[in-house]
Amino acid sequence: MEADSGTAWIGRSVRRKEDHRLITGKGQYFGDVKAPEALHLVFVRSEHAHARIVSIDIAAAAAMPGIVCVVTGETIRHEIKPLPQPVVVPALEANFPTFWPLAVGKAKFHGEPVAAVVATDKYLAADAAEAVRVTYEPLPYVGDMEAALTPESPIVHEGWESNEIFATTVTGGDTPESEAANVAEVERIFAEAEIVIAQRFRMHRCGVTPLEPRGVMARWDSLDGMTAWITTQRPHIDRIAMSDVLDIPSDKLRVIAPRDQGGAFGVKAPFYREAILVCHLSRKLDATVRWQETRQEHLMAVSQERDQIHDLEIAATTGGKILALRDRGIADNGDGCAGVYWGFVMPFMGAALMPNAYDLPHCDISIRVVTTNKSVLTPARSFGAFPTRFALERAIDMVARRAGMEAAEVRRKNLIQQLPYVTATGLNYDSGNWIGAYDLLLERVDLADFRRRQKAALSDGRYIGIGFGLGAETSGVASDVLVPMENQPGYGTATVRIDPRGKIAIFEGDAPQGQSHETTMAQVAAHEFGILPDDIAVTTGDTATTPLSSGTVGGRAGSYTVSAVANACRVLKEKMARFVAHDFELNASPEDFTFADGEIVYLKDDNIRKSFRDVAERIIMAPINMPPGETGGLEHTAYFEAAMQMFCFSAHAAEVEVDIETGQFEIVRYITSEEVGQVINPQVVEGQIHGGVVQGMSNAMFEQFIYDENGQQLTADFENYKLATAADVPNIEVHHEASEPCPYTPLGSRGLGEGIPAPVPGALTNAVCDALSPFAIEISELPLRPNKIWHLIQDAKANIPLQT
Repeated sequence: MEADSGTAWIGRSVRRKEDHRLITGKGQYFGDVKAPEALHLVFVRSEHAHARIVSIDIAAAAAMPGIVCVVTGETIRHEIKPLPQPVVVPALEANFPTFWPLAVGKAKFHGEPVAAVVATDKYLAADAAEAVRVTYEPLPYVGDMEAALTPESPIVHEGWESNEIFATTVTGGDTPESEAANVAEVERIFAEAEIVIAQRFRMHRCGVTPLEPRGVMARWDSLDGMTAWITTQRPHIDRIAMSDVLDIPSDKLRVIAPRDQGGAFGVKAPFYREAILVCHLSRKLDATVRWQETRQEHLMAVSQERDQIHDLEIAATTGGKILALRDRGIADNGDGCAGVYWGFVMPFMGAALMPNAYDLPHCDISIRVVTTNKSVLTPARSFGAFPTRFALERAIDMVARRAGMEAAEVRRKNLIQQLPYVTATGLNYDSGNWIGAYDLLLERVDLADFRRRQKAALSDGRYIGIGFGLGAETSGVASDVLVPMENQPGYGTATVRIDPRGKIAIFEGDAPQGQSHETTMAQVAAHEFGILPDDIAVTTGDTATTPLSSGTVGGRAGSYTVSAVANACRVLKEKMARFVAHDFELNASPEDFTFADGEIVYLKDDNIRKSFRDVAERIIMAPINMPPGETGGLEHTAYFEAAMQMFCFSAHAAEVEVDIETGQFEIVRYITSEEVGQVINPQVVEGQIHGGVVQGMSNAMFEQFIYDENGQQLTADFENYKLATAADVPNIEVHHEASEPCPYTPLGSRGLGEGIPAPVPGALTNAVCDALSPFAIEISELPLRPNKIWHLIQDAKANIPLQT
């Protein structure tokens, strides 16, 4: 039973259902969730990166007009449980710091909340927060990740023997013996290799910055319990965790993610301390309590990722074949205090993803994650893999130069040729036309023509270059990966309900933040039922009305959630077809009917048909004289779990021109080729790719969190933390013609939103180095800034004769 081609909605650029309310000012963001009676909470945040809290004087603040209460860590530590709690602890061996929503004993980063003020007005609360007097005893700042690992380093978390929160080797199997054998084999390959590249790569601390910061509003009712509105990607996970931490029965706790969220990109996925405190005080005060994060708070306390060092070695032949890879990674985790991820899950996943899309059976990869006096790492798009992608893509260009080959040729020689494929880190790449997607990119680039143009430009004193970057990225995360990594299920879920007038309601527990869930889910249902997307409403992110979901993470919507929608629709279609066969007294099976143009049609005689609406009304409103074993009603909840972990593939190319007098460079052209399976809505897919590329450029070229020698965060506003703007990015050419349907999802679709930024820093930096190849410049550290490029050019001019 399929939709007729005349009403097939899959593969069409349907206008987004969300756009009308957003462009007419009728969006429903957290700021639009109104509660006139709400009290307002403001945090007092630490002025020190590492300091003992000697005393907190709240008397003056508490006496100010409109102040309802002032609380400190010492107050709440006796009222609620600390983290960690089992529901937000991954099944990975690590040190998990104990913490409360407010600092207890000492502050561990600049911006950590140490007290909170609740008032009848947010401005009164802000004034009172300034009146709270905290006496600190400064402690030595731990800010360098390598120094933090030395025996003489101060300890961030008292009671720990060192600052290491997590360490693992992701290659060599599960036993010490197999790991040792793998290390020895990789060492043997390196000893015999014709080419060995050894380089340190450094990825700076930056993150993602959604348009809308975080917010929480909680309302307590002694009869109905707690209702909490939270800007979150994972309302169901927040509900379960909040229930455990605050000892609120789960049936008395409802979490609602606002219908519209101004972006998230991963940073709204953790279980945050601020939400815990707002909910606790709502219950304690028997009142509605509201907190909305300021931009300064957001840039100080969350939205931080990347920050890794990789000592990477590659062994290769003179023909450009990579024989082995060895990497020793270190990640600066900040204080590690964030439920679900604890900061270290991202570097762990980045290490697991390090082999990327390349055939690298011999790898020795390990990662150490370190606590420091900074804010904890939080998830960001290209979860943990942004730094490892940069390191590997740069190293491959270095191999190509040593071998005297085109970097594009070296990539193709080492690209995985056949799928499925199991990486040296144990990830299973399921299927896809990766070679075709890469070859399509090379066709669009026309490398031979570019080299002719490059030579002509150089003769005119102009320096242009081309660079490539690839990415094998998660397309949803299966339960067998997500349960150990986050202690949560990976399945997709959706409820589809048909009403008596033939209208459809879809309920899904993910909480989108701009990914077009309402549009794509409606397209899927419209395609299945042969009706119009306008006849379908989608509800997301409300734990009282939607089935349990792990949330909008890891590119799940296009792979797992839409698959659950499709499967739920197909169950209901079979039921409707059985009723039609029964009512027409046909000896027919559900496969004998098609759903098209608002009708259910008998394939063997198209004169036998009935409108979709009439069949819905008959089943729901007239449940008599039914087929044997049938019941009335048209509603089904489906759970989708793929047979294996799924991946999508991205190939990116950048053309740049560098001004050697200033170090400034212009991105002249940017092209991508994607393997994304069956595309549901090309416009949405291309928007995801555009956004991901811009995020990658912004992270690689502009964004950077800076701390001074005392751990003061110096980049807590947009004057000092620069983002890419429309003026900074070129037109982005997107190609996905080489995609093949995924065999593991009912629609053949994949989710692609997660990993798009990851190939960008490699492609850009490789392009700059290619443009500067006459100077033999190799860039191994981000951000990619003109002043750094200028200094490298000056050093090269002083040491290397210019080659033309």
